[in-house]
Formats: sequence, structure tokens, C-alpha cells
Amino acid sequence: MKKVSGTISHPLTVEEPIVLTGVAPRGALVCEGGSLDLRGVVGDRLTIEPGGYVLLSGTCDATVTIHSGGLLEVAGTLNGRIARNDGEVWAMVGSTIQGRLLTALGLLGPLDPEATVEAGAPRFRLTSVGGLLEVVP
Repeated sequence: MKKVSGTISHPLTVEEPIVLTGVAPRGALVCEGGSLDLRGVVGDRLTIEPGGYVLLSGTCDATVTIHSGGLLEVAGTLNGRIARNDGEVWAMVGSTIQGRLLTALGLLGPLDPEATVEAGAPRFRLTSVGGLLEVVP
């Protein structure tokens, strides 16, 4: 698996498994067959094409587009707005979703600075409503 650190000066295109521990301020495009283990930060835009996968354990401050067949799993902080969600979004308990904490009850509530994502934590499917993410009942 390729590892990328530091600040990337151009939009990152992911066509293979990549671990990003650095910063991609100009965004990322995750193509079919690409997987991004995002432990750093992505800004501007994050686009996940069909067959693309992102595990977000870092921070995403980008506008997010998830095409049908794309998958985003959140175990970190997702601050960005959802422009399009035709794929799947899952989040683990303890994740921060657009300024709200995902609780073990499957609710988005106030932030808790002590909250962490535990290994094996339950996860919930999310859906977008007008650019905001909500837990699927």
C-alpha cells in the first residue's frame, strides 16, 4: 500500500490503495478500484466514484460527492457538506459528523471533546438531507 505524507500541491487522484497521513488541500478523487485510508486532512472536494472506497479516520473539510457504488466510512471528523450522495455512508460511534457526535444510540448530538472511536465500535448508515447527514432509522 502506497503511503503519502506532507502537503500535496495538486488534487490527489487515487487509483490504488493509498494511506494519506498528510494534507490534500486541493481535494481528492477516488476512482474505481482505488481506496483511500484518510488519516490526514482533505480540503476543497472529495469525490468517490463507483467502486471507490474511503476510510476517513482523519478530517475531511471538503465538499463530498459519492457516486452510486462508492463507499465512505467515517471513523474521524467529517465537516464538509454533502453535494451528492448516491453511494453509501457509514459512520462509527464516536465520529464527528458535521459538528455533531454520533452516539451509541445512533443519534447525532452535541460534541464531546473526550469522545473517541473505539476499535470494533458499532456503525450506523447515514443519508444526506439537503447537504446534511442524518442517521438512517
